[in-house]
Amino acid sequence: MAKWQRILAVSALTVVMAGGVTAIQPTQTTAQAAMTKAQKKAKAKAAKAKKLQQEKKHFTASQWSQITNYRKQAKKIGTSTKGMYAQKPSVKKNFRPGKLSTSYINRTVNWVNFYRGMFGLSKVTADSAWNTSAQMGAATLAAADKGLSHGLVGFKRPAIVSKQDWQAGAAATNQSNLSEGVSSPYDVVTGYLSDDGDLSDLEPGHRMWILGGIDKIGVGQADSYNDLRVYDENHYNDHPAAKTVAYPRAGLMPYNLVGHEAPWSVSFADEYSGDGYTGYGDTTPTVHVYDKTAKKTVPVSQVSVTSGGYGYFGTNVYFLPKKSLIKVNHAYTVKISGVEDQPDISYQTRLFNLKVSGEFY
Repeated sequence: MAKWQRILAVSALTVVMAGGVTAIQPTQTTAQAAMTKAQKKAKAKAAKAKKLQQEKKHFTASQWSQITNYRKQAKKIGTSTKGMYAQKPSVKKNFRPGKLSTSYINRTVNWVNFYRGMFGLSKVTADSAWNTSAQMGAATLAAADKGLSHGLVGFKRPAIVSKQDWQAGAAATNQSNLSEGVSSPYDVVTGYLSDDGDLSDLEPGHRMWILGGIDKIGVGQADSYNDLRVYDENHYNDHPAAKTVAYPRAGLMPYNLVGHEAPWSVSFADEYSGDGYTGYGDTTPTVHVYDKTAKKTVPVSQVSVTSGGYGYFGTNVYFLPKKSLIKVNHAYTVKISGVEDQPDISYQTRLFNLKVSGEFY
């Protein structure tokens, strides 16, 4: 095999292959290299400015100001998992649930409140007892390492986990949102809201808890398993009232919350009785989504209505718009009618890029 040899001179680069000179190319001077670097930097800056102007044209000055503020808030909260544990969990050779750092818990709470604030909802706080419970839930899931299960149903207790700890983990997972695969608070909370990876069905129950009538949460994370406690089964009726929530919200909405084939929904506080009376002669609501930017109707499928109970909502309508037609910077009109005992809904939402780079979202 021929060997490459390089002979570098001050003003020329000679490349010798198999003993023969094959090419001689003048090298750049320092000034030329600096000029090229400056030109590339200027070109990149101009391209970035052009892209920004193209993005801004989709929004009013007021909307752009709001988007800028959202991005600043999101950047401040961050996506880091650095210093995640105050005490790292042990789930292999011996069992120890571990303890999350205050910064990790606060970042999770901040992401929940960031999104709840967008929807005009009150803030939540982290409950220390619930944090302990949620951490046990996450750690027992990680010890079993068989996926997700509320109550740890269907999982065999690992020998390293005591019966008492296993029971505590089962109780915790019965009162929590559960996820697997990401560890950043941003991805965990965004994933619950998007609810595109719901293992049970299309109904966005995780979302409903995050945006429901809650005032506290518990945060647990062990490896890639998350347990976010959202209620107390012993005090189920002791909670703030839920408010009607449309998803995506009216006004500006982060594209990352709907861009992964997330179901869209509207949740009402009033209970769905299911007696069939809608005033429209049909028990299935009518849903229309129209892309005002592209000027075309967006097909929707799997329109459903349930009494649910997630998040203390009484009625939940959810549906799936065609994924390929949901695009960043576009504005959509959403109309929902024929929901039993509920008023018709009509509003406009516009999707924007929050510009947060997470593990998945």
